[in-house]
Parts: sequence; C-alpha cells; structure tokens
Amino acid sequence: MPRINGKIVRQAKGISALLPPLLPANRDINRALLELKWIKEELPKCQWVSGVNRRLKLEPLQYILGSQPFGDLNIICRKGVLIPRWETEEWCTKLGNLLQKEKFGGHGIVDACTGSGCIPLLLTHKLASVNLHANVCGFDVSREAITLAQENLISNERSYLEGSRKVSFQVGDIADPNVIFKLPVSKIDLITANPPYIPLDDFKKSVLHSGVEKSVRRYEPQLALIGDITPYEQLLDNLVIPSGARGFVFEVGYYKQVEIVRNLLDSNWAVGYMRDSTNRVRCVVGWKLHTDFKILERLCNAVLK
Repeated sequence: MPRINGKIVRQAKGISALLPPLLPANRDINRALLELKWIKEELPKCQWVSGVNRRLKLEPLQYILGSQPFGDLNIICRKGVLIPRWETEEWCTKLGNLLQKEKFGGHGIVDACTGSGCIPLLLTHKLASVNLHANVCGFDVSREAITLAQENLISNERSYLEGSRKVSFQVGDIADPNVIFKLPVSKIDLITANPPYIPLDDFKKSVLHSGVEKSVRRYEPQLALIGDITPYEQLLDNLVIPSGARGFVFEVGYYKQVEIVRNLLDSNWAVGYMRDSTNRVRCVVGWKLHTDFKILERLCNAVLK
C-alpha cells in the first residue's frame, strides 16, 4: 500500500486528532471524515479513541459500529460472521420488489449460507410490508452465524417483520446430501444464497491485483469467502434438484460460475445472470420452464442459451 502524503496527514490532524488514524483505511480525507462522523454518532464518546484505533488496524467499520444498514433493516454485525455487502443488498432488494409486485405469498423460501440472516430477513420484510407472507428458513454451517441471524430476527421483528413467525434459522451444511430433510420448510419453491465464491488464489491477492482487501483477509471469516465452483455444485445437487424448487438466485463473483450452473442443469431449466450497478456479473438466476417462476427472468440482463 502506498504511503499517505504527509500534507494530507497534517491537514487531517488540523481538522481533528481522531482523523489521521482513519486515513490508512480510507486514503482520502472526505471518506475518513464520513467514517469519523459515523463513529461519533454510533459510539459513546468514551469509545471514540478505541474505535479509530481499531480502524487504524483496518478492522471493518461495521464490526466497530456493530451494525450495517440493509434495505430498511439494521443488521447486527460481529466478528466471525460475514458483513452484508451493498451488492447483496442491491440484488436482494430487486428480488424482494419483484416478489411484492407479483404477490408472491404462501411459498417456501430457503436461504443457504445465510450468515447474518440479512437476505431472508429483507425478503420477509418486503413481503410483509404488502401483507404477504412466506415460510422462510435460513441455514448456515456456522453456529456463530446462526446465533447472530437469530439475534437479527429478534432485533428487527418488532419494527419491520410482521411475518416473522414464519422465519427460522438453523445450522445446516450445503455439502450434506440430506440437508433438505432437516429444514422446517415442507415445500421449497425458491432458494437464495450468497455462498463462498472466491478462489483461494484470488483471496491471497491484493486488491490492486483483482484480489481481496486486506481488511477482509484479516478480519472476515474465510469459511464464508473461499469456495469457487464447489458451493454451486452442492447447492444444485443437494438443494435445488432434490427439493423440487422452481427458482433460485445465487450471488456469484465470476461469470464462469454462471456457466457452471447452466451446464449442471438440464433443459427443463432456464438460466440467466444479473449485473450489479457497477456492471459486474453479480447473480446467477434460474427458473423451471413453464412455471410461474419465469418472473425471475425480469431480474436478468441476459439469458444463457
């Protein structure tokens, strides 16, 4: 990482003694000022110094503040569980809006690799806000993640989750061929997931070489990050195909993962992809042909042949 210009450091110090420690993570005074504003708003004054010093060590701001907005929800964040990303919020919001518009009620939704629970909780909120309800379950191999997801359910249910009685979280592994028999959703219609999709080689690279930010490598759980192709094979073999689901939306990091999913499914399935607002391929979307889940095509920028 290039050194920070001394003039910028002096300028930051002239504004606030708390500002220079935020520069290594931000490289820019305006971004550092924004983080300092959040620290002062979210933390008691007695924790400001420790907060900026934790950030100096590149600890993610969400762990320091203890939460991250996700749509209308506020998701509790804690070390050991993946921090919700804007990319995930973006596609989940689009999916939720589509389900609202199509009055997608009474269905079974399963979110694999659920982490903090942000995806199923936001989808539940979107449906409940228009008086629609679904039977929703999130599962994750990490007990730490499930504990946090349950906390997020409790912290959001009074304000936002009118349909939360039908939301549950439990430990489960996408590598388990019997995982669908252990879920409390009798009929699974839609499956979502943000699986670990970063190849190990890319995880080791710096962000300057199309790799991962140092703060992510240092603080966030590798279990939720490193995976590449295998998680998609497991999602299809152990969830999508045996459950009889009619649609799925999986976050991806690479176009090759979209192609792998298409190649693993038979001709009864249509598969497309969704780009995020930076024009990167962000999700692979699939639906059974000749079913009402063709509505998922509206999320796609293109459909694979």
